[in-house]
Amino acid sequence: MSDGTADRTRREELFEVALLFAAAVAVLLLSAVVARRPVSSVETDVFRTVNDLPAWLETPIWPLMQYGTFLTIPILALVAFAFRRIRLGLAMLMAGVGVYLVAKLVKGLVDRGRPGAVLDGISHREVFEEGSLGFPSGHAAVATALTFVVWRHLGPRWGVAALVLAIVVMIGRMYVGAHLPLDLVGGAALGAVTASIANVAVPPRSPRVTR
Repeated sequence: MSDGTADRTRREELFEVALLFAAAVAVLLLSAVVARRPVSSVETDVFRTVNDLPAWLETPIWPLMQYGTFLTIPILALVAFAFRRIRLGLAMLMAGVGVYLVAKLVKGLVDRGRPGAVLDGISHREVFEEGSLGFPSGHAAVATALTFVVWRHLGPRWGVAALVLAIVVMIGRMYVGAHLPLDLVGGAALGAVTASIANVAVPPRSPRVTR
């Protein structure tokens, strides 16, 4: 690959990351504004459809849902380090820990309760502290941040697998009664924002340039 081709590829990659960042920021801001309003009938219907799924689904969903927990971040980073994917591990730590902390800050700013605080007759499959907040979903934020880092560093094959896990996480958070759909949209957008920053700060190793 020539120097000129490598430079063009790098510029194209940065443009794609910038485009994702801008779109994610827009979605995050819009969803945060809407989340401060009463829950819409559409959001309620989507939530109830998932929350009313059969009880037996909890067994397969629960372990997959752990992809969005804080503990997953250092575990995956250590796996990356073990395989000598140092940049991948560092990007995971930056995006994952960063989005986890920022999500807590945004929760306090938006101040939206969990589904049980705004809807009646829901199925609770997880215990939450009284007064805990729902927007944005920390699970969705972490899962999305990790997914975009994996996609950027390992390519579509691993990226699609990570994306499927992230989708299961978001469905699972409604299923257990933890979040409304907009909480998940906001969390996913926040995850994309932090992943974009991490992918620029710690990009994959550039391909070897040949002359």
